Amino acid sequence: MASQADRAAAKRLEKLEEIQRQLESGSLTVRQMTEEERKLNPPRPPKPPRRK
Repeated sequence: MASQADRAAAKRLEKLEEIQRQLESGSLTVRQMTEEERKLNPPRPPKPPRRK
């Protein structure tokens, strides 16, 4: 029986493969953000490390 981490990794891999198929078929395109979009959606600062 696969662990939860194994199942999550397999599901992620399936999703990435589906995205790749869509990119190759042309049904999905990836584009750069415009300057206006960049201003509206600035990069998020990294989260501070969690304390143990």
